[in-house]
Amino acid sequence: MNKPIVYSATAALLLGSYIPTGFSAPFTECPSEAFLVQDTMARLYGVDLATGHYQLLSNNMGTNGKLNAIAFNFHDQYLYAWSYEYKAPARIHNDYQIEALSITGLSDASFYVGDISLDTNTYYVYRPGSSHGLYAVSLDPDHADYLHAERIINGSALNLRIYDIAFHPTNGFAYSVDRYGTLHQIDVSDGSSVTLGNVGQSGVFGAVYFDVDANIYFSRNNDGHVFKVDLNDETLQAQLFAYGPSSSNNDGARCALAPVMPVDVATIDFGDAPASYGTLVDDNGARHNVTDGNLYLGSSVDAEFDAYPSPLSDDDENTDDENGIQFVTGIEVGSIALVQMTASASGYLNAWIDFDGNGSFDADEKILDSHYVMAGTNIAAYNVPSWADTGNTWARFRLSSTQVVSPTGGVSDGEVEDYAVDITETNVTVSHYPNASGWATIAFEDNWPLTGDYDFTDFVMNYRISEYRRNDEVIRVKLEGQVAAVGAGYHNGFAFHLPGIPRAQIDEGRMRYLINDIRQQASPLEANRDNAIFIVARDIWDYVSAGEDCKYHRTEPGCGSDVQMRFTMTIPMVSPIESDMMPAFPYDPFLFASDGYEHGYVFGLPPGRPYEIHLPGQAPTEAFREDFFNRGDDDSDPATGRYFVNENGMPWAINVGIEWQYPVEYMDVIYAYPLFPSFIANEGQVNADWYLPENAIQKNIFSN
Repeated sequence: MNKPIVYSATAALLLGSYIPTGFSAPFTECPSEAFLVQDTMARLYGVDLATGHYQLLSNNMGTNGKLNAIAFNFHDQYLYAWSYEYKAPARIHNDYQIEALSITGLSDASFYVGDISLDTNTYYVYRPGSSHGLYAVSLDPDHADYLHAERIINGSALNLRIYDIAFHPTNGFAYSVDRYGTLHQIDVSDGSSVTLGNVGQSGVFGAVYFDVDANIYFSRNNDGHVFKVDLNDETLQAQLFAYGPSSSNNDGARCALAPVMPVDVATIDFGDAPASYGTLVDDNGARHNVTDGNLYLGSSVDAEFDAYPSPLSDDDENTDDENGIQFVTGIEVGSIALVQMTASASGYLNAWIDFDGNGSFDADEKILDSHYVMAGTNIAAYNVPSWADTGNTWARFRLSSTQVVSPTGGVSDGEVEDYAVDITETNVTVSHYPNASGWATIAFEDNWPLTGDYDFTDFVMNYRISEYRRNDEVIRVKLEGQVAAVGAGYHNGFAFHLPGIPRAQIDEGRMRYLINDIRQQASPLEANRDNAIFIVARDIWDYVSAGEDCKYHRTEPGCGSDVQMRFTMTIPMVSPIESDMMPAFPYDPFLFASDGYEHGYVFGLPPGRPYEIHLPGQAPTEAFREDFFNRGDDDSDPATGRYFVNENGMPWAINVGIEWQYPVEYMDVIYAYPLFPSFIANEGQVNADWYLPENAIQKNIFSN
C-alpha cells in the first residue's frame, strides 16, 4: 500500500496552495450532503440524511487505521479527519486518499471529536482528560499559526462525554449530545459550555450534523437511528428522523449549507395521506429513498421532492403508484381481515390503520409489525379491534429492508403507500354517489333571484356521498367534499339537507366532522330545526383565499391556487332507516347567505340564513322565507313543485355526476358548454352529456 506523503508545518508554509505530487485536487464542490466514516480500516460513505440511505464513496482511503472527527472545510474544499494510524489530522483529497499532516502543539493521543468552524478556517478537536482538551488547529496557509494546535481548555475543565461536535451555521457555537441525551452548546473561543437540556434519547452519538435551518441531527452508533432537534423548540425533544447505518465506530460530517432534502433530482418516495398523518417533509413525513430502485410495492415507485397530501395526491398529477396493496376483505369492526401485498423483492412490511379516526397512526393501530414478505404476492391477516370507529379513515404500508420502522421518518429503501379505507360494521354494504373514488360537482350562481353573469363559478363544490346499509337499512351516511372555486363577491355558506329525515333521527353525539383533517368540536347539525340539515360552512370565504393579485379563488386565469378547504362528515343514525325512506342521491346540497352581509338590492337588508339556493325542482328547507320567491327573475311555483328557475327554466344551481370543468370567471356557461341551453329547453331529454369535457370549448373553461 502506498503511504501518504507526510510533510512538516514549515514545508506546508512554503508550499502554500501547491498540491504535492501524488495527491489529487480539492473537491470542486461538497461531494455529498453528509458523510459517515466507519470501520477499523476507514471506509467513507455518502449519506442522504433525509432517509438514512448511504453509498460507499471509498473503501480504501490510504490508511490501515480508523479515521474520526471528520469534517468538510468549505474554506478550501477538502475533507479533514483524525488519523489513528498517524495520530495526526489528515487532509482528504478528491480521490478520497488521505494526506497526513504534521501538527505541532498536540498531545500524543487520538482525537475522536472534531469539526471545522464556518467562521474561521480552523479545525477543532476534543478529547476529555486533563492531559488533553479542546484544541484549535489553523488550516489557513496564510496564518502565522498554520497547522499549529493551540489548546483552548483542558479536558478536565471541559469535562464532556461526547463523541462528535457540529458547528451551528450562523452563531459560531459548536454543539453536541452526550450519551445521556444532554445537549451542550460550546463556545470554542474560550472552551466554556452551556447545558441546554435533555433531548430524550440516550446512547453513543458518534455523528452530529446541522442543516442550513439550524436544526441539529445526531446518529446513534448501535442502531443507526438519526434524530432531529429543533433548537427553537423549548422542549428540545428529539424526533426520530431516519433509519441510518449502525456501527461501533461512527463519525459524521456535513456540508454545512446544503439542504437536507434533494433539490436537483427527486430521489424520495412519499405517502399521500392527509398531512396530519405525518406526510410532508416539514412534518417528518414517511419517506423512502428510491435510488437503488430494487424494492417497492406493486409494479412501480415514483419519487417526489415533497409529499402531495390528500386530496392533492400526486396520483392525480403523475402515475398512480399506489398499486401494491389489495384489501381482500372488508375492514369490519371486531373481525379478522385479509390484505394482499405484492412486493418486487423480499423485505419487511410495517402497516397501520387509523382505527379511531383521530388523524394519526398510533402505536396500538399497527396491523403488521416487521412482517416478512417475499418477492411476488403475499397474504396477511390482521385484527380489527372492537373499539374501531366506523367510517372513512387511512391506512399506511411501508416496505423496506429495515425491519422495524415507525409510521413517519426516513428509510433508506423501499416504498410507502397510503390508502383511504372504510371501517364498517359486520355485514355492511356501501353505496356511493357518484362512485367510491370520484367526485360529483354542484355549482351555483349566487345572484338569485337575478340571472347575473351566469358563469356558475360563484361557488363550485366537488363532493361524494356514501350510504352504509345493513339488512337494507341505512345506518350511516358520509359526506365528503372539496371547494373547487369561489367566484362570488357575496358571502355564502354551504349545507346539505336530508329531505324527510327528522333531526332527531341523527345520532349527533357520534357524528364526526373534519375540515382539512382537523376534527371540529362544534356540531354541524343545525340547531332548532325539525329536519336534518348539516352546515358545512357558514361563510366559505373563512376557509379560502383568492391568492396574490387575484380577486377570486380558482376562477380567473393564472389564479389556480390549490384546493384550500376539504371536509369529511360522518353521520350515524339513532336507529336504522329503511332504504326506500331515504332521499335520493344527491340529497339536497344548497347555498345560503352568510349572516350580516348584503346580498343584492332585491332584499335590502342582509337576508342571512333564510336566503337559500337549491337545485331546480328542489323545495327549500324550513329556514327559507317563502316571500323571497318570485322576486327578480325567479319563476318558482311551490304549488306545482317548480323551484329556483326563471321563466325559461334556467336554474341557479346545476349538478353533474363528474368532477366538472367549470367556466372561467364571467364566461357564460352557454359559451363554455354550447349544448347546455338545449338540455334545459328540453327538460333534460336531449344532450344529457352536455357537461362532458369533449363537449366543452376548452379555451372558455378554467384550468390550473
